[in-house]
Amino acid sequence: MKLSLKSKLSIILLLIISLGTCLYFFNSHPKTQDEAVKESTNVAAAQGLIVPTLAYSESSITLAWYKPNNYADISYYNIYKDGKLIGDTKNYSASPSASLINNFYNAADNSSAVKISQHNYTVTNLKPNTPYTFTVKAVDTGGLEKSIGLSVVQRTSNSPKIFDVTKYGAIGDGKTIDTKAIQKTIDASYAGGEVLLPSGKTFKSGAIWLKPGVIFKVDGTLLGSDNPKDYINSKHPTKKDEKDNALINCIGDKKIKDLKIIGSGTIDGNGWKQGNSEIGTNFPNSLNSSLATVEENGILAANQFKLSKDKGLSKIKAYSTRSDLVSVSHVDNVYFGDGLSFENPSQQTIGISDCNNVVLNGALIKTFDCSNGDGIDFNSQGLTVLNSVFDTGDDDINFTAGKGADAEGKRKPVDSVWIFDNYFGRGHGAVVAGSNTAAWIENILAEDNVLDGTGAGLRCKTASYIGGGAKDIIFRDSALKNINDGEGEPFIFTSNYTNSTESEKVQPAKSLPVFKDISVYNCSVDGSKNSAIFIDGLKNSYDENINFKDITFKNTKPAKIEYLKNSSFKNIIFSKNIKNPWQITSSFDVSVDPK
Repeated sequence: MKLSLKSKLSIILLLIISLGTCLYFFNSHPKTQDEAVKESTNVAAAQGLIVPTLAYSESSITLAWYKPNNYADISYYNIYKDGKLIGDTKNYSASPSASLINNFYNAADNSSAVKISQHNYTVTNLKPNTPYTFTVKAVDTGGLEKSIGLSVVQRTSNSPKIFDVTKYGAIGDGKTIDTKAIQKTIDASYAGGEVLLPSGKTFKSGAIWLKPGVIFKVDGTLLGSDNPKDYINSKHPTKKDEKDNALINCIGDKKIKDLKIIGSGTIDGNGWKQGNSEIGTNFPNSLNSSLATVEENGILAANQFKLSKDKGLSKIKAYSTRSDLVSVSHVDNVYFGDGLSFENPSQQTIGISDCNNVVLNGALIKTFDCSNGDGIDFNSQGLTVLNSVFDTGDDDINFTAGKGADAEGKRKPVDSVWIFDNYFGRGHGAVVAGSNTAAWIENILAEDNVLDGTGAGLRCKTASYIGGGAKDIIFRDSALKNINDGEGEPFIFTSNYTNSTESEKVQPAKSLPVFKDISVYNCSVDGSKNSAIFIDGLKNSYDENINFKDITFKNTKPAKIEYLKNSSFKNIIFSKNIKNPWQITSSFDVSVDPK
């Protein structure tokens, strides 16, 4: 059939409209958390407004957004709800990290530190089960407002049914073991319900098991029992050379998802004896903790160590059986925070394995100086950390992807991570890839964080037999000061890491590890006890494509680089008293700005 010119034009117009509609839908459809993070590490920056996984309740919603590609002239952001201006990030101070960040910048000696950007906002006083439309607009340094992306629609949740543990027999006097009553409450709850440990009481407990779909809210204190037998459960047996069960456990099966652990109170693992709190921050301080001091300074840690030795384990293996504070596995959509404190674990604080989409929003992880007291040990896909505070006995946010040939071939990579608007105090490293890197650690965006007292900003560590490595990482727009804990090197990439307490023997990986495709830019560093940049690759596996730009180093030692290729260092400014800031050996195609 022959069409007239008018008909042809009509068809063309219809196709254009249809294409435009498709493009509009594609661009307006909200990105998932994983999609947004992956995009942000592959381009200069992703744009968009999201509600992080489970970052909403019956009365509040947390918004987070990716900075536009050109953000240098942005001063702050305005927040609109259903078309009306309700607030801005200019004087926002509602998050747990905000006061510490503000105190940092209010100090006169931090006037030259890189200023971070607040790009999240929690809207409160909302109605249950109600949809809201939010829009965020940037305000430039001249006071002009401009759009940075599309709106997002989010419905608040229904008001949950409350399951108060005191109604099920929990005493909360800090002495009575309330394990059975707390577990009875959890067992009586159902998806969408809230298990509540009310304020003003201390509930002492051994290991408990949460159900996916439930909100576990601690407004009082959950205190770990010091009896190691309270962490042994016939329904959840562990081998004698494995970690004991955690204080809080949740094991999913992929059929039920969504878990929230929140509250205004404290989860205290009772792992180690405590000293005086830190002056200035009031952060807790454990007495010196290690394999050498566990019997003297440990509480639960000492008792678990002794029980494992009595079972015939060596000291090193017995020490590795200490339990974590929280352990979650095989659950999709997990949320921690809303002001909840995690303190004094026997070993690590939060362990996450085989999960998808995990959020820490407003969590306070205060575990200094608990031995091996990592803030979060993450072996999963999809992590967002915002508004949180870390002051730990080991690494703050640690990614682990297995080691050796077995993990190299069978495990999934750790993938899709976004870390922003946090405060990092003491700890061996803020953002840490390794030392278990076999299945790869990739797609990480860490930005707009303040670090004061940490041992490293970005710490990448592995060993030749472990395999894999880390790649596609951006670390930017952050202020680092007093990088003196642990190794005391602001940026570390080492393939020669050793662990003196490691007891497990593994078959070496088939491929040597490497750190590559990593960008660090627009950061200030004031003070470190060792090398400003430390890169220590392998002779047969050079690190590659590691690029630094626009970094100032004050009161540090020179950069020390070995076995690196195809990398650049532009506009890197050291203190004038450092005459030779670059110590580069056994490297090629590495360019250094003359500054």
